[in-house]
Amino acid sequence: MALHGYATDEDDDAHPRATDQDAMLRRLADLALLPASLVSPQERSVLDTMLASLAMRFEPAMRKRIAERLAPQADAPRELAMVLALDDIDIAMPLLSEGQTLKAGDLVHVTREGSPAHRMALAARKDLTSDIADALIEEGDAVLICRLLENRTSELSLRAVETLAGRSAAEPELLAPLLARPELTLRLAHRMFWWAPSPLRLEILTRFTAERRHIHNVLDEILGSDFVPDPALASALSVVRRPAPADKARLHTLLANASADGIGALAEGLARAARLRTETMFRILNDAGGEPLSVFAKAAGLNRKEFGDLIVAAVDLRKGALPGKGDLERMGELFDTISTDRADFALHCWDVGLANETLQAGFAGEA
Repeated sequence: MALHGYATDEDDDAHPRATDQDAMLRRLADLALLPASLVSPQERSVLDTMLASLAMRFEPAMRKRIAERLAPQADAPRELAMVLALDDIDIAMPLLSEGQTLKAGDLVHVTREGSPAHRMALAARKDLTSDIADALIEEGDAVLICRLLENRTSELSLRAVETLAGRSAAEPELLAPLLARPELTLRLAHRMFWWAPSPLRLEILTRFTAERRHIHNVLDEILGSDFVPDPALASALSVVRRPAPADKARLHTLLANASADGIGALAEGLARAARLRTETMFRILNDAGGEPLSVFAKAAGLNRKEFGDLIVAAVDLRKGALPGKGDLERMGELFDTISTDRADFALHCWDVGLANETLQAGFAGEA
Protein backbone atom coordinates (compact mmCIF):
# COMPACT_ATOMS: atom_id res chain seq x y z
CA MET A 1 0.00 0.00 0.00
CA ALA A 2 1.07 3.63 -0.38
CA LEU A 3 2.33 5.61 2.65
CA HIS A 4 2.18 9.41 2.78
CA GLY A 5 1.63 9.65 -0.97
CA TYR A 6 4.59 7.49 -1.97
CA ALA A 7 4.23 4.37 -4.15
CA THR A 8 5.32 1.08 -2.71
CA ASP A 9 6.82 -1.89 -4.51
CA GLU A 10 3.37 -3.53 -4.29
CA ASP A 11 1.82 -0.65 -6.29
CA ASP A 12 4.61 -0.80 -8.84
CA ASP A 13 3.89 -4.47 -9.40
CA ALA A 14 0.14 -3.90 -9.84
CA HIS A 15 0.02 -1.01 -12.30
CA PRO A 16 3.31 -0.28 -14.06
CA ARG A 17 2.49 -2.03 -17.32
CA ALA A 18 -0.90 -0.27 -17.71
CA THR A 19 0.55 3.09 -16.72
CA ASP A 20 3.51 2.75 -19.07
CA GLN A 21 1.30 1.58 -21.96
CA ASP A 22 -1.13 4.48 -21.50
CA ALA A 23 1.73 6.95 -21.41
CA MET A 24 3.24 5.42 -24.54
CA LEU A 25 -0.07 5.60 -26.44
CA ARG A 26 -0.62 9.20 -25.40
CA ARG A 27 2.85 10.14 -26.59
CA LEU A 28 2.24 8.44 -29.93
CA ALA A 29 -1.12 10.20 -30.27
CA ASP A 30 0.56 13.52 -29.55
CA LEU A 31 3.14 12.74 -32.23
CA ALA A 32 0.45 11.81 -34.78
CA LEU A 33 -1.37 15.08 -34.12
CA LEU A 34 1.64 17.31 -34.63
CA PRO A 35 1.44 19.77 -37.56
CA ALA A 36 2.42 18.36 -40.94
CA SER A 37 5.61 20.47 -40.90
CA LEU A 38 6.88 18.58 -37.85
CA VAL A 39 6.20 14.97 -38.83
CA SER A 40 6.53 13.37 -42.25
CA PRO A 41 3.44 12.12 -44.10
CA GLN A 42 4.87 8.59 -44.07
CA GLU A 43 5.37 8.59 -40.29
CA ARG A 44 1.90 10.09 -39.75
CA SER A 45 0.38 7.34 -41.90
CA VAL A 46 2.16 4.63 -39.87
CA LEU A 47 0.96 6.16 -36.61
CA ASP A 48 -2.58 6.62 -37.99
CA THR A 49 -2.94 2.95 -38.86
CA MET A 50 -1.52 1.81 -35.54
CA LEU A 51 -3.56 4.18 -33.37
CA ALA A 52 -6.77 3.38 -35.25
CA SER A 53 -6.35 -0.27 -34.31
CA LEU A 54 -5.66 0.62 -30.67
CA ALA A 55 -8.07 3.54 -30.20
CA MET A 56 -10.49 1.61 -28.00
CA ARG A 57 -7.70 1.03 -25.46
CA PHE A 58 -7.82 4.72 -24.54
CA GLU A 59 -10.18 5.78 -21.78
CA PRO A 60 -13.38 7.53 -23.06
CA ALA A 61 -12.23 10.90 -21.73
CA MET A 62 -8.95 10.54 -23.63
CA ARG A 63 -10.75 9.48 -26.83
CA LYS A 64 -12.94 12.56 -26.54
CA ARG A 65 -9.91 14.82 -26.18
CA ILE A 66 -8.30 13.24 -29.21
CA ALA A 67 -11.50 13.71 -31.24
CA GLU A 68 -11.61 17.37 -30.22
CA ARG A 69 -8.00 17.82 -31.33
CA LEU A 70 -8.63 15.98 -34.61
CA ALA A 71 -11.76 17.95 -35.56
CA PRO A 72 -10.20 21.25 -36.74
CA GLN A 73 -7.32 19.59 -38.62
CA ALA A 74 -7.93 18.97 -42.31
CA ASP A 75 -4.82 16.77 -42.61
CA ALA A 76 -5.17 14.89 -39.31
CA PRO A 77 -4.93 11.07 -39.11
CA ARG A 78 -7.96 9.91 -41.06
CA GLU A 79 -8.26 6.26 -40.00
CA LEU A 80 -8.14 7.27 -36.35
CA ALA A 81 -10.74 9.95 -37.02
CA MET A 82 -13.05 7.39 -38.64
CA VAL A 83 -12.85 5.06 -35.64
CA LEU A 84 -13.68 7.92 -33.27
CA ALA A 85 -16.46 9.21 -35.53
CA LEU A 86 -18.22 5.86 -35.00
CA ASP A 87 -17.54 5.87 -31.26
CA ASP A 88 -20.15 6.85 -28.64
CA ILE A 89 -21.88 10.06 -29.70
CA ASP A 90 -20.28 12.15 -26.91
CA ILE A 91 -16.88 11.23 -28.31
CA ALA A 92 -17.84 11.42 -31.99
CA MET A 93 -19.73 14.75 -31.81
CA PRO A 94 -16.80 17.12 -32.57
CA LEU A 95 -15.91 15.13 -35.70
CA LEU A 96 -19.50 14.85 -36.88
CA SER A 97 -20.60 18.43 -36.24
CA GLU A 98 -17.57 20.28 -37.56
CA GLY A 99 -14.68 17.91 -38.18
CA GLN A 100 -12.53 18.76 -41.20
CA THR A 101 -10.61 15.48 -41.29
CA LEU A 102 -13.25 13.19 -42.74
CA LYS A 103 -14.34 13.48 -46.36
CA ALA A 104 -17.89 13.27 -47.72
CA GLY A 105 -17.56 9.56 -48.46
CA ASP A 106 -16.39 8.93 -44.89
CA LEU A 107 -19.43 10.72 -43.50
CA VAL A 108 -21.72 8.72 -45.80
CA HIS A 109 -20.19 5.60 -44.24
CA VAL A 110 -20.85 7.00 -40.74
CA THR A 111 -24.44 7.70 -41.79
CA ARG A 112 -24.97 4.09 -42.77
CA GLU A 113 -22.98 2.41 -39.99
CA GLY A 114 -23.58 4.80 -37.10
CA SER A 115 -26.47 5.14 -34.68
CA PRO A 116 -29.54 7.41 -34.95
CA ALA A 117 -27.69 9.86 -32.71
CA HIS A 118 -24.80 9.96 -35.21
CA ARG A 119 -27.24 10.71 -38.02
CA MET A 120 -28.95 13.48 -36.02
CA ALA A 121 -25.57 15.12 -35.44
CA LEU A 122 -24.71 14.94 -39.13
CA ALA A 123 -28.09 16.37 -40.16
CA ALA A 124 -27.22 19.62 -38.39
CA ARG A 125 -23.65 19.78 -39.76
CA LYS A 126 -22.76 23.07 -41.46
CA ASP A 127 -22.35 22.98 -45.25
CA LEU A 128 -23.57 19.40 -45.50
CA THR A 129 -23.06 18.11 -49.06
CA SER A 130 -25.83 16.53 -51.12
CA ASP A 131 -24.33 13.03 -51.12
CA ILE A 132 -24.36 12.94 -47.31
CA ALA A 133 -27.89 14.37 -47.31
CA ASP A 134 -28.98 11.64 -49.74
CA ALA A 135 -27.65 8.98 -47.38
CA LEU A 136 -29.39 10.57 -44.39
CA ILE A 137 -32.68 10.61 -46.29
CA GLU A 138 -32.30 6.95 -47.19
CA GLU A 139 -31.59 5.97 -43.57
CA GLY A 140 -33.68 8.48 -41.65
CA ASP A 141 -37.18 8.92 -40.30
CA ALA A 142 -39.28 12.09 -40.48
CA VAL A 143 -37.70 13.60 -37.34
CA LEU A 144 -34.20 13.29 -38.79
CA ILE A 145 -35.27 14.59 -42.19
CA CYS A 146 -37.01 17.62 -40.67
CA ARG A 147 -33.74 18.47 -38.92
CA LEU A 148 -31.89 18.11 -42.20
CA LEU A 149 -34.42 20.30 -44.04
CA GLU A 150 -34.18 22.97 -41.34
CA ASN A 151 -30.40 23.06 -41.77
CA ARG A 152 -30.23 25.96 -44.21
CA THR A 153 -26.57 25.31 -45.03
CA SER A 154 -27.20 21.77 -46.28
CA GLU A 155 -27.47 20.95 -49.97
CA LEU A 156 -30.18 18.68 -51.37
CA SER A 157 -30.00 16.88 -54.70
CA LEU A 158 -32.97 17.00 -57.04
CA ARG A 159 -33.41 13.27 -56.50
CA ALA A 160 -33.65 13.83 -52.75
CA VAL A 161 -36.22 16.60 -53.12
CA GLU A 162 -38.30 14.42 -55.45
CA THR A 163 -38.14 11.55 -52.94
CA LEU A 164 -39.19 13.78 -50.05
CA ALA A 165 -42.03 15.35 -52.02
CA GLY A 166 -43.46 11.86 -52.52
CA ARG A 167 -42.87 10.88 -48.89
CA SER A 168 -44.66 14.00 -47.64
CA ALA A 169 -48.00 12.44 -48.66
CA ALA A 170 -47.61 9.86 -45.89
CA GLU A 171 -45.42 12.01 -43.61
CA PRO A 172 -47.14 15.42 -43.48
CA GLU A 173 -44.59 16.82 -41.03
CA LEU A 174 -42.21 17.09 -44.01
CA LEU A 175 -44.48 19.47 -45.92
CA ALA A 176 -43.71 22.81 -44.26
CA PRO A 177 -39.90 22.43 -44.03
CA LEU A 178 -39.77 21.08 -47.58
CA LEU A 179 -41.76 24.03 -48.92
CA ALA A 180 -39.17 26.32 -47.32
CA ARG A 181 -36.27 24.71 -49.22
CA PRO A 182 -34.81 26.65 -52.17
CA GLU A 183 -34.34 23.39 -54.12
CA LEU A 184 -38.10 22.70 -54.31
CA THR A 185 -39.36 23.12 -57.88
CA LEU A 186 -42.70 24.43 -59.12
CA ARG A 187 -43.59 20.98 -60.40
CA LEU A 188 -43.01 19.29 -57.05
CA ALA A 189 -44.74 22.04 -55.07
CA HIS A 190 -47.87 21.61 -57.18
CA ARG A 191 -47.67 17.85 -56.80
CA MET A 192 -47.61 18.31 -53.00
CA PHE A 193 -50.56 20.69 -53.24
CA TRP A 194 -53.02 17.80 -53.41
CA TRP A 195 -52.22 16.47 -49.94
CA ALA A 196 -51.21 19.74 -48.26
CA PRO A 197 -53.53 21.37 -45.67
CA SER A 198 -55.26 24.64 -46.56
CA PRO A 199 -52.64 27.07 -45.17
CA LEU A 200 -49.86 25.36 -47.11
CA ARG A 201 -52.03 25.17 -50.23
CA LEU A 202 -52.39 28.93 -50.11
CA GLU A 203 -48.62 29.25 -49.66
CA ILE A 204 -48.05 27.09 -52.75
CA LEU A 205 -50.47 29.16 -54.80
CA THR A 206 -48.76 32.36 -53.64
CA ARG A 207 -45.11 31.36 -53.92
CA PHE A 208 -45.15 28.77 -56.69
CA THR A 209 -47.29 30.46 -59.32
CA ALA A 210 -46.21 33.23 -61.64
CA GLU A 211 -47.53 35.96 -63.88
CA ARG A 212 -46.31 34.99 -67.34
CA ARG A 213 -46.55 38.27 -69.25
CA HIS A 214 -43.04 38.16 -70.68
CA ILE A 215 -43.43 34.54 -71.77
CA HIS A 216 -46.79 35.35 -73.37
CA ASN A 217 -45.30 38.25 -75.31
CA VAL A 218 -42.51 36.08 -76.68
CA LEU A 219 -44.87 33.27 -77.65
CA ASP A 220 -47.24 35.72 -79.34
CA GLU A 221 -44.34 36.87 -81.52
CA ILE A 222 -43.25 33.40 -82.63
CA LEU A 223 -46.48 31.37 -82.65
CA GLY A 224 -49.13 32.32 -85.16
CA SER A 225 -52.80 31.43 -84.87
CA ASP A 226 -52.28 28.62 -87.38
CA PHE A 227 -49.54 26.93 -85.30
CA VAL A 228 -50.60 23.41 -84.37
CA PRO A 229 -48.11 21.67 -82.03
CA ASP A 230 -47.92 17.92 -81.62
CA PRO A 231 -49.67 16.53 -78.49
CA ALA A 232 -46.54 16.36 -76.31
CA LEU A 233 -45.54 19.92 -77.19
CA ALA A 234 -49.10 21.16 -76.76
CA SER A 235 -49.14 19.68 -73.25
CA ALA A 236 -45.86 21.38 -72.32
CA LEU A 237 -46.91 24.71 -73.85
CA SER A 238 -50.20 24.71 -71.94
CA VAL A 239 -48.30 25.78 -68.84
CA VAL A 240 -46.92 28.92 -70.50
CA ARG A 241 -49.39 29.91 -73.21
CA ARG A 242 -51.74 32.84 -72.78
CA PRO A 243 -55.02 31.75 -71.11
CA ALA A 244 -57.78 31.07 -73.60
CA PRO A 245 -61.31 32.12 -72.63
CA ALA A 246 -63.51 29.25 -71.54
CA ASP A 247 -66.73 28.49 -73.41
CA LYS A 248 -69.09 30.23 -70.97
CA ALA A 249 -72.24 29.10 -72.77
CA ARG A 250 -71.18 25.47 -72.46
CA LEU A 251 -70.28 26.00 -68.78
CA HIS A 252 -73.75 27.43 -68.04
CA THR A 253 -75.43 24.47 -69.73
CA LEU A 254 -73.27 21.99 -67.85
CA LEU A 255 -73.99 23.56 -64.45
CA ALA A 256 -77.72 23.75 -65.19
CA ASN A 257 -77.86 20.02 -66.01
CA ALA A 258 -75.28 18.84 -63.47
CA SER A 259 -77.66 16.90 -61.19
CA ALA A 260 -79.22 14.98 -64.04
CA ASP A 261 -75.99 14.14 -65.86
CA GLY A 262 -73.85 13.07 -62.88
CA ILE A 263 -70.33 13.96 -61.83
CA GLY A 264 -68.65 12.03 -64.64
CA ALA A 265 -70.49 13.98 -67.33
CA LEU A 266 -69.87 17.26 -65.51
CA ALA A 267 -66.15 16.53 -65.21
CA GLU A 268 -65.88 15.62 -68.88
CA GLY A 269 -67.81 18.69 -70.00
CA LEU A 270 -65.93 21.15 -67.79
CA ALA A 271 -62.62 19.64 -68.85
CA ARG A 272 -63.49 20.10 -72.51
CA ALA A 273 -64.65 23.68 -71.94
CA ALA A 274 -61.47 24.57 -70.06
CA ARG A 275 -59.10 22.47 -72.23
CA LEU A 276 -58.10 20.12 -69.44
CA ARG A 277 -57.89 16.36 -69.06
CA THR A 278 -61.02 14.77 -67.66
CA GLU A 279 -58.99 13.11 -64.88
CA THR A 280 -57.76 16.51 -63.71
CA MET A 281 -61.25 17.97 -63.66
CA PHE A 282 -62.60 14.95 -61.81
CA ARG A 283 -59.95 15.41 -59.13
CA ILE A 284 -60.79 19.12 -58.82
CA LEU A 285 -64.50 18.40 -58.35
CA ASN A 286 -63.83 15.69 -55.76
CA ASP A 287 -61.34 17.66 -53.68
CA ALA A 288 -62.89 18.31 -50.26
CA GLY A 289 -60.67 21.32 -49.48
CA GLY A 290 -62.23 23.50 -52.15
CA GLU A 291 -59.12 25.43 -53.23
CA PRO A 292 -58.85 23.67 -56.61
CA LEU A 293 -62.44 24.65 -57.37
CA SER A 294 -61.62 28.30 -56.60
CA VAL A 295 -58.62 28.15 -58.92
CA PHE A 296 -60.61 26.51 -61.71
CA ALA A 297 -63.43 29.05 -61.43
CA LYS A 298 -61.02 31.98 -61.63
CA ALA A 299 -59.05 30.49 -64.53
CA ALA A 300 -62.29 29.74 -66.40
CA GLY A 301 -63.50 33.33 -65.98
CA LEU A 302 -66.55 32.56 -63.85
CA ASN A 303 -68.16 35.34 -61.84
CA ARG A 304 -69.07 35.03 -58.15
CA LYS A 305 -72.58 33.67 -58.82
CA GLU A 306 -71.32 31.11 -61.33
CA PHE A 307 -68.64 30.08 -58.86
CA GLY A 308 -71.34 29.54 -56.23
CA ASP A 309 -73.33 27.39 -58.65
CA LEU A 310 -70.22 25.33 -59.34
CA ILE A 311 -69.64 24.74 -55.61
CA VAL A 312 -73.24 23.59 -55.11
CA ALA A 313 -73.08 21.26 -58.13
CA ALA A 314 -69.75 19.71 -57.05
CA VAL A 315 -70.86 19.13 -53.45
CA ASP A 316 -74.21 17.74 -54.52
CA LEU A 317 -72.72 15.32 -57.02
CA ARG A 318 -70.08 13.94 -54.66
CA LYS A 319 -72.80 13.63 -52.01
CA GLY A 320 -70.92 15.59 -49.38
CA ALA A 321 -72.01 18.22 -46.88
CA LEU A 322 -72.01 21.83 -47.99
CA PRO A 323 -68.88 23.73 -46.93
CA GLY A 324 -69.18 25.65 -43.67
CA LYS A 325 -69.14 29.41 -43.50
CA GLY A 326 -65.40 29.51 -42.80
CA ASP A 327 -64.66 27.22 -45.75
CA LEU A 328 -66.81 29.28 -48.10
CA GLU A 329 -65.08 32.48 -46.95
CA ARG A 330 -61.67 30.89 -47.51
CA MET A 331 -62.64 29.67 -50.99
CA GLY A 332 -64.14 33.05 -51.84
CA GLU A 333 -61.07 34.92 -50.65
CA LEU A 334 -58.82 32.76 -52.81
CA PHE A 335 -61.13 33.29 -55.79
CA ASP A 336 -61.00 37.08 -55.23
CA THR A 337 -57.25 37.39 -54.65
CA ILE A 338 -55.62 35.04 -57.16
CA SER A 339 -55.17 36.52 -60.63
CA THR A 340 -56.58 34.80 -63.70
CA ASP A 341 -53.08 34.23 -65.05
CA ARG A 342 -51.79 32.64 -61.83
CA ALA A 343 -54.92 30.50 -61.59
CA ASP A 344 -54.48 29.33 -65.18
CA PHE A 345 -50.83 28.55 -64.48
CA ALA A 346 -51.70 26.43 -61.42
CA LEU A 347 -54.50 24.69 -63.28
CA HIS A 348 -52.24 23.57 -66.11
CA CYS A 349 -49.40 22.65 -63.72
CA TRP A 350 -51.84 20.21 -62.12
CA ASP A 351 -53.04 18.99 -65.49
CA VAL A 352 -49.56 18.29 -66.85
CA GLY A 353 -48.35 16.89 -63.51
CA LEU A 354 -51.23 14.43 -63.21
CA ALA A 355 -50.77 13.37 -66.83
CA ASN A 356 -47.08 12.67 -66.20
CA GLU A 357 -47.90 10.66 -63.06
CA THR A 358 -50.34 8.56 -65.06
CA LEU A 359 -47.75 8.03 -67.79
CA GLN A 360 -45.06 7.00 -65.27
CA ALA A 361 -47.48 4.64 -63.55
CA GLY A 362 -48.18 3.05 -66.93
CA PHE A 363 -44.46 2.56 -67.60
CA ALA A 364 -44.01 1.04 -64.13
CA GLY A 365 -46.90 -1.33 -64.75
CA GLU A 366 -45.40 -2.48 -68.05
CA ALA A 367 -42.04 -3.07 -66.37
